[in-house]
Amino acid sequence: MTTDAGWTLTQTGYDTETSRAYEGLFTQGSGYLHTRGSLEESIASAPQNTTYLRMPANVTAETFASTPVKWGTYVPGLFGPHPTLNSEMINLPWFLEFALEVEGEKLDMSKSAVRRHVRTLDMGSATLTRTLEWQTKSGATLAVTYERFISAVRPALSVQRVTLRADRMVEVTARAGIDADVRTNGFDHFTKIVFTQEECGGSCTVETNGGDSCSMLSRVHVPDGEVVNARVEARLLSMDASLSVVPDVALVVEKRTAVATSVDLELRTVQEVLDEAAALSYDALHQEHAARWAERWDGAGVVVEGDDRTQNALRASIFHLLRSHVTGDSRVAVDAKGYAGDAYYGRFFWDTEMYLMPFYLYTDPERAGTFADFRVRSLPAAQENARAYGYPGARFPWESDKQGNECCPCWQYMDHEIHITADVVYGLEHCAAVLGWGALRAKTVETVVEAARYWMARMDIRAGESHPSLLGVMGPDEYTPISSNNAYTNWMVARALRLAAELGPQGGASREEREAFRAAADSLPILRDSINPNLILQCEEWPQLAEPDYESQWPGREGCYVAAVSQERLYRTKCPKQADVIMLQTLFPLDFTDAECRAAWDEYVPYTTHDSSLSVGIHALMALRLDMRDAAYEYFQKGLYKDLDVKGGGAEDGIHIAGCGCNWMVAIFGFAGLLSALQSNTLSLHPRLPRQWSRLAFPVMWKGSPAYVSVMADGTTVTNRGDRDLAVSVWGEQRILPAGQQTKW
Repeated sequence: MTTDAGWTLTQTGYDTETSRAYEGLFTQGSGYLHTRGSLEESIASAPQNTTYLRMPANVTAETFASTPVKWGTYVPGLFGPHPTLNSEMINLPWFLEFALEVEGEKLDMSKSAVRRHVRTLDMGSATLTRTLEWQTKSGATLAVTYERFISAVRPALSVQRVTLRADRMVEVTARAGIDADVRTNGFDHFTKIVFTQEECGGSCTVETNGGDSCSMLSRVHVPDGEVVNARVEARLLSMDASLSVVPDVALVVEKRTAVATSVDLELRTVQEVLDEAAALSYDALHQEHAARWAERWDGAGVVVEGDDRTQNALRASIFHLLRSHVTGDSRVAVDAKGYAGDAYYGRFFWDTEMYLMPFYLYTDPERAGTFADFRVRSLPAAQENARAYGYPGARFPWESDKQGNECCPCWQYMDHEIHITADVVYGLEHCAAVLGWGALRAKTVETVVEAARYWMARMDIRAGESHPSLLGVMGPDEYTPISSNNAYTNWMVARALRLAAELGPQGGASREEREAFRAAADSLPILRDSINPNLILQCEEWPQLAEPDYESQWPGREGCYVAAVSQERLYRTKCPKQADVIMLQTLFPLDFTDAECRAAWDEYVPYTTHDSSLSVGIHALMALRLDMRDAAYEYFQKGLYKDLDVKGGGAEDGIHIAGCGCNWMVAIFGFAGLLSALQSNTLSLHPRLPRQWSRLAFPVMWKGSPAYVSVMADGTTVTNRGDRDLAVSVWGEQRILPAGQQTKW
């Protein structure tokens, strides 16, 4: 992997050991449509139609099928039932095939003699370019350049261009295909496949076991005089062109593909999508696409000076955050793999509120609003989920499909990781703090109240105690599965109950209910250590858990701890998967003293395994709180390079999209010290740059007012980009910035 201070990620050469990691990392998307960055031609040793039965498991420890290639085509919202995994996002037909053949020899990166193979993702324009030189068995050298993008302006349109040059006259067969012989987690979701053929192209329509349909239409544009022949073989539509490549003369072939589904907000045919773009050249389509991406970067790009590798890596995180959001569609959120893989089934977790929403809230708040709307839309499913467990109110699922149904196949998380319901309320409150309650969906307050009604029924009062407890819960530390009075859960629930008491009249809560909400919130315990009262206990059981023996069980702490020990040992040991108490303290930094944060750091950090990609970023935030800048930088680097570590697997099963959001949070909430709208009514900054950086700069949208922040060693400058006065505080010194003005602290 090559990174630079600019806008590109580069793969040099080809290695089957890292190919899937690059596929995930090079995923492109328009929000509506996403494709993994697989090669244009197939690899003989990597069929995509392997059928197997994936069983429910701890995904952190799961070993996935070993294959150098994993195609992925995803339209958010297209779900179907899997025989063992419940409802999952469907991997759709692969339409990017653009295979080459010379005198019976097919280009195959695992077999062919290829020199100077380079692939580059330009994050600035969301364009993937690939160049290679193929020494064919015929003796000819064929130089090939592939370019492709999914239009940001026309989200259902994919555009590809291939340029061929040869050192001698050579006949090349180019095959542009749509391959429907694909599986999702080993399962075939297609109940019907129909192909049609037309001049210079053809279409594929699939019907799914989820009751939906997806149509794809590809058209191939070749030089005058060349002919395209479409043919169907089993589940593959091939559009073949016989091309005569003249020495030292570039021959250009284009493929445009439109996608339409039965779940589209705007029902348009694939023919309409292609016809509307027909009059525009590749360059014109790319220009409008690149211009839209430039607008996105202007509103969300973060500048890091003095640390080129970090600059590039942080851009990679922001690129995938910008790519994966489905603009204007609150029927879905962003799935846990950023629409770049099947591993987490295309479902929505607490990631939505805790790690993804902040990025959008402070760069493009309307996008964050779709997340809040998504949860409110799914209120009926949450109410049904509560009833299924025997409770009133609303209980949100740990793993949600687009309807909000609980799809988690593992009982530990499904039954006990109930903090998700409080996380949803936190997200609604956070969104309202930025947008205002009036900007959210009508039933938002009702959702808050219904969640409170669930909590009131879920609490227990044990014999001999007068206060309620939350028993049998799993906090963020998923390696302590059934615990009592988890501090994170209790704190979040108490906050949710107080919010319901405050908003209750609009949500249908009686005065008696509101008083009960407040009383329960005030009496839910936050346990402390008997010797050190500054130490908040993760849960009642924490002091009694077994001590880990990392030195013998997990030498060098390589890989995940969960893969080194049995689940039985995992569940009785002090070995947090990720930040738990520390997560709580980073969410509410004004509510905890430095002594309390230091006590938590000293107690929990030595035990924490960081098996979750979400852990290191939270620890970076806490390290900054404790003025441990070098430690914060080190944790930050680990989070930044999770997807970029192609040799370690990186993004082979999809992007760690919540980790991408966390990376942005560390830069903005951490190093720039921005307080959230839940913590301050004023745009407030407490910068603390790492010694490696000379400057940190970024745009921020603060309650409808755009601003630009530049932090350097000699001071912080804020520019009011809006049309009204903006109050700004830097290290507690507040000033009023008139519209269009800039001030330095």
